[in-house]
Amino acid sequence: MSRAVPVPASLRPDTPIAVKYADDTWHAIATPNDWGRCVLDALGDRTGAVIEDVALRHLAWFVPPGGGDDWPTPAPLRLTRYRAGDGLLVPQLNGYRGVNRWLRTPGEAGLFTDPDTLRSAMEHVAGPLDQAAELDSVVVCHFCTTPTRDVRLIDNWESSNTGALHRRYACRPCLSVTGGDRIHLLNQREGPQ
Repeated sequence: MSRAVPVPASLRPDTPIAVKYADDTWHAIATPNDWGRCVLDALGDRTGAVIEDVALRHLAWFVPPGGGDDWPTPAPLRLTRYRAGDGLLVPQLNGYRGVNRWLRTPGEAGLFTDPDTLRSAMEHVAGPLDQAAELDSVVVCHFCTTPTRDVRLIDNWESSNTGALHRRYACRPCLSVTGGDRIHLLNQREGPQ
């Protein structure tokens, strides 16, 4: 459950969008936006404030300082921790729509997401964090929007505006005409109990 706390001065944007530096009042944990949206669904009303960074293609949850510091950050999951001194691009609370935006503002949900609840939701979607280093990356099927490791690349292109490489994947069951066993990591959109 999120805790209602005032937005720290170090996080309040004084411009439409600005880099803010984590300090002793807040930290953040980011997931890729593809499977991060499944985490957001799994959290439901237990989430605090969340920013989507379109350029970096990730969702960032705010946690109390030290929250998640002891978590593994296996490369296949592409997690990012923002700790004291790390910069995060933060829009105004009314929602800058260019590079990033608030999916949940601190006013709606409180600032912090409980780190244990966040980890539980991440593991519900992507499996245990401490086992992910030995596994393939988690991606979301373009067709059924299910997070999975059993995919095929179906399309990739470079953005003419940003030069960013975009990829779309499909899980094997969605590519199969005859169906088959679904090898999905998430069978439902509800979070852990």
